[in-house]
Amino acid sequence: MQQKQRIDYLIKQERSYITGSVENDGGQLVFYDNINDELHYLDNLKGEQLEIFKNQSWLKGCCFNFGQLETKKGLLQINVGDLIRMRRRLPVALEEMLKELDEKTFIKLIKQLNLLSFSPFDCVYSYNQLMFLTNSVQKKGVSFFHFDNEEEICALQHHFERGVHPQDRLEITTSLGKRILITGKY
Repeated sequence: MQQKQRIDYLIKQERSYITGSVENDGGQLVFYDNINDELHYLDNLKGEQLEIFKNQSWLKGCCFNFGQLETKKGLLQINVGDLIRMRRRLPVALEEMLKELDEKTFIKLIKQLNLLSFSPFDCVYSYNQLMFLTNSVQKKGVSFFHFDNEEEICALQHHFERGVHPQDRLEITTSLGKRILITGKY
């Protein structure tokens, strides 16, 4: 699976976007994310990829000055009441760990997280030990990731070995006691 395919797979995950409506805050347009109760000033999102809901579909574009969105159809003015969304970013440590996994292990991990009602975008803490072993030929260690879907917590431990016999062991445990083990050797 190429990196582009992995990104496309991740974009289809639950909570991969921040979605909200545009409001006026003292003369400035803001993007209000009602799930996380956060405001994002459109002026601060200059250059960011956003999508606006128009004619029953999402239209992609790049945020410009003064609440404008540059799309394939030209410049669109973003107005109060418009529904927009912005893609979430994964924490760097989690993103790098996912890149390290072979295709089968990557798919298994995402599917198992989904079965437990978690998305990679629920990650609230990430530590990737592998990122600190760049000069080592034989790499061995454990990385830690925590997820919160607002109903329960999930801990993921990534036990890894890189070198002659690379392997991954992913241990998932939820706060309700569900446990899953995924192994990958290649």
